[in-house]
Amino acid sequence: MTKDSFEAALGRPVVAADTAEDLGIVKSFVVDQTGSRIVAIHVAGRGSNAEIVPWASVRAFGADAVVAEGADAREPASSERDVMAAKGQVDAIGSRVLTTAGFSSGEVQNIFFDAGTGALTGVLTDEGEIDIGRVKSLGSYALVVDA
Repeated sequence: MTKDSFEAALGRPVVAADTAEDLGIVKSFVVDQTGSRIVAIHVAGRGSNAEIVPWASVRAFGADAVVAEGADAREPASSERDVMAAKGQVDAIGSRVLTTAGFSSGEVQNIFFDAGTGALTGVLTDEGEIDIGRVKSLGSYALVVDA
């Protein structure tokens, strides 16, 4: 398992394996609603003009660049979640952390993930690290964790 973090990956170039074409840079991540894995990488544009690379099209996520299957891996953001992520409305970094008991537990500073699978492995808040097993959901308002 190769561990990486959202903060470290931002700005990393995304290139096509078949043509070496520049597809953009890592601008943000689209995380599934359960807060367990990356489903896409936002690489260009904003809002409804955003372009993403689905995680399934990522061949390698290295320290210097992200390699996508091909030049056709980049696609328009089509789902509501993709567009919201590209607008910064579902951005894990900076999100409030709320427990299932309704208490605030800080703010997300960074998220760690397995660069091979896209599975989230940990959350760092301004109050310390949260085990990924406690994460229940990520929405536009907060990251919700078990109390």
